[in-house]
Amino acid sequence: ASVIGRAFLYEILKKLSELKDHIDRELSNLERVDLIRIRAIQPDMEYMFKHPLTHEVVYNGLLKKERQEIHEQIASVMENLFQNRLPEFYETLAFHFQKSHSILKAVDYLIKSGEKSMKRYAVEESHEYYKEAYGLLSNKSVRSQEEDKLLIELLTKWAIVFYYRGDFKGLTELLLSHEKMAESHDDKQKSGMFYAWLGFALSFRMRLSKSYQYFKKAIKMGEEEDDQHVIGYASAWLTWTCLYLGDLDEALYYGEKAQEISRLMAEDQYLYFKSLSGLAFAYFCGGEKKKCHETGKIILEYSRKHSNTRGMVVGYYVIGFSYILNGDYSSAIEYAKKTAHTAADPFYSQLANDLLLWAYFYEGKFEEAVPVINELVAFGRKYGCDIFEPYQGYLGLIQIVNGDLNLGYKRLEEAHRFCLENGAKWYSAMMDNSIGMIFLNIAESSEPNDFAAMARDIGFPIKDIPTAAKKAESHLIKSIEVSEEIGAKFTLAEAYLLLSLLHKAEKRTGEARKTISKAIHIFEQIDAEGYLKQAKEALASMG
Repeated sequence: ASVIGRAFLYEILKKLSELKDHIDRELSNLERVDLIRIRAIQPDMEYMFKHPLTHEVVYNGLLKKERQEIHEQIASVMENLFQNRLPEFYETLAFHFQKSHSILKAVDYLIKSGEKSMKRYAVEESHEYYKEAYGLLSNKSVRSQEEDKLLIELLTKWAIVFYYRGDFKGLTELLLSHEKMAESHDDKQKSGMFYAWLGFALSFRMRLSKSYQYFKKAIKMGEEEDDQHVIGYASAWLTWTCLYLGDLDEALYYGEKAQEISRLMAEDQYLYFKSLSGLAFAYFCGGEKKKCHETGKIILEYSRKHSNTRGMVVGYYVIGFSYILNGDYSSAIEYAKKTAHTAADPFYSQLANDLLLWAYFYEGKFEEAVPVINELVAFGRKYGCDIFEPYQGYLGLIQIVNGDLNLGYKRLEEAHRFCLENGAKWYSAMMDNSIGMIFLNIAESSEPNDFAAMARDIGFPIKDIPTAAKKAESHLIKSIEVSEEIGAKFTLAEAYLLLSLLHKAEKRTGEARKTISKAIHIFEQIDAEGYLKQAKEALASMG
């Protein structure tokens, strides 16, 4: 009884005890002398030691070898006794097998316990179960090939816990430390998922070229084995790497491929909403507001139908971004709040901040945006979620607006350099627009107390002031080139709008009208009503 635990089920004890014929009398005697008491009658008869010290003394009075044997017997009895309701006892079975000689059984039940905890959003609890399982396997001095395969499988299941925790630094380091092991065995399905997760982790570290290579390797392995699970997951995640790299056509291809596979794997809710969200953001980058919005609604309705909270978070998040494209920032803020209210995981909580940042920034609510940016950047740096690193550029822009030109410009330049160095074309095009906007403001200044004078006073690079118009034009043209290359229509239209304002400031009215007309044409294509109105007003002001 003491090995079963401070609380022990009657049926388990009866199966194990040698006192089967008079166990009830013995238990009554223990009750009478106040050592145990009945804890529950339904659904199963359960006793417990009245004092924890009694339980501890009895347990420690057994030899270690004897305890190990009893732990294994208890776990075996439980497997048989509760075979129709085993999930209720995963944690207990894991505990008993851990205390026995059956390490592989312990690993199996620890993994099952981790999966069970994830389903009820107990992310940290899940992480601890996987960590225990990993410790049992990795600390073995000698492992068989099958045990190595089990370790790789454990890592690919544990990976999603790192994801929802937001710990991409930890996940990358863990996977890279076992890459040789993944290469050394012949199970391509397990290796394929391993490489898919490694590509996924590296995409959040903004190591985009490496991420792309691992995804392609995973897809190739999946195709060789005709494993739709590997192909589907690698394709869904590759969609996002392609977006960061600026290849919208390839992003759409892999997003649609993952969607097709998700229909064949109807029970896999994550693959369904993850592949759809990748497509939604391909639409967003391409400026397709309606498609982005409709896809978000599909994700949300599907997730509500299946009571999938994580899917609902993604649905709210996508819909919120569709409002950004339309210039409806108040609705975007509303959906950011819905995202925050629904999110139960640390990383998904940051998705709410991500959406909120964009909404606040574009609406000009800079004071509200600052703490949100700081939280995102701090979270990213702590856990290696480097996709948030470019957001320091927005902080730089806000500092410039607030008069801290020198520090703000440095931050913006650092963010731009980060995007260029990591091949993040879409981000770099947005940064080019932002830097172009700053130099446009300098070029438009003409009064003694204007932006340029303030720049000189605060320490903004003086050499840049006389050539502000040229620098603005250079960055905006670069944004146009990249945006056209990758098909980012919204960013392209924004660049044309800013370039037209620069031409107007430079008294080049003909060129200003030509570029604003291009912006209007694209805003009409993507049905961006708010921006279209702004562009038409700018055209009317040109006479």
